[in-house]
Amino acid sequence: MNRGLKGLEERVLSQNLCISCGACLSLCPYLRSWQGRVVKLHDCGLDEGRCFAYCPRIDVDQGSLQGKAHGKDDRDVVMGPVRAILMARAKDPIWRQRAQSGGVVSALIDFALRKKAIDAAILTLRDTDLLPKGRMVRNREDILTCAGSSYVSGPTLEALHKGPWQEEEKIGVVGLPCQALALAKMGTTPVEKKGSIDKVNLVIGLFCTWALEYEKLMVFLKKRVGEGCIEKMDITSPPERLFKIKMADGLHSLPVDEIRPFIRNGCRVCFDMTAEFSDISVGTVEGIEGWSTVILRSDTGEDLFKKAEGEGIIESRPLPEDHLNHLREASLLKKERAFIAIKERKKQQIILQKP
Repeated sequence: MNRGLKGLEERVLSQNLCISCGACLSLCPYLRSWQGRVVKLHDCGLDEGRCFAYCPRIDVDQGSLQGKAHGKDDRDVVMGPVRAILMARAKDPIWRQRAQSGGVVSALIDFALRKKAIDAAILTLRDTDLLPKGRMVRNREDILTCAGSSYVSGPTLEALHKGPWQEEEKIGVVGLPCQALALAKMGTTPVEKKGSIDKVNLVIGLFCTWALEYEKLMVFLKKRVGEGCIEKMDITSPPERLFKIKMADGLHSLPVDEIRPFIRNGCRVCFDMTAEFSDISVGTVEGIEGWSTVILRSDTGEDLFKKAEGEGIIESRPLPEDHLNHLREASLLKKERAFIAIKERKKQQIILQKP
């Protein structure tokens, strides 16, 4: 079996399973990002390549990968490796006002930079056309430009490959579950020339149930809310469950069900809601505005969080038991849906292969 670009095209690109994470971009001249999609420019003759090895949509034994990435596989089968689960928020009003759900991620990255735990970080920047891309940040001002959620997947990890990086620099990355998985694959793959992954010292993962296809979403939004710059997007908690879009002319609210047709196929076969391959995972606390759910998963993540809390950068509280139970249920439900989607795809492939 080809484990290079040919194999990637057969198993991911042609199957419409690419989630545009950026793990394969800027590694060779044959792949490019265009309008939220990864496109192949030319065939490649390699039998094995980093594009295939790093792709999160290529099957992998996640238990074995956890063991390689963290030295042991001590994960909870529903939630992944867990040291502690709590709720937290930034204490500085600038993060709570400008960032999402309490500003924990932005505050932690800012703290890590100031304390030299990392020298730079890769975040996701949403441009005026809503198209996300990776951005290297080194200070608070840069972090603020990347604050907020997008709900559209973008090739954030391409910025990690591009750099440029100095010899001894330590890098932090904030990404979705698929991107955290790709980073774990990068760090453990036997393929040579790993490059910038060896500099990654911190991974903060964001909870994600799905991401949207850029082109389809933009066509839909232009019809429903008109032309104009989108300043911010958010999805409210159940039972309201609205997709809210803040624009210059005001706030628009749409039922979430109206955007579900634009969910990427690659997200439908993803088992991971809580970014299990990260050092720290962060998501919303449903029903408690201005706070984030935080999962500490590694020594690195736990140490950074405790130091930030000790210096008054963030504050935390126990996550209520009913919220913890709901989080576990949601995580398990995503795994069940992914299993059903994969099973259905395999069933369809068998039908198509019949003479």
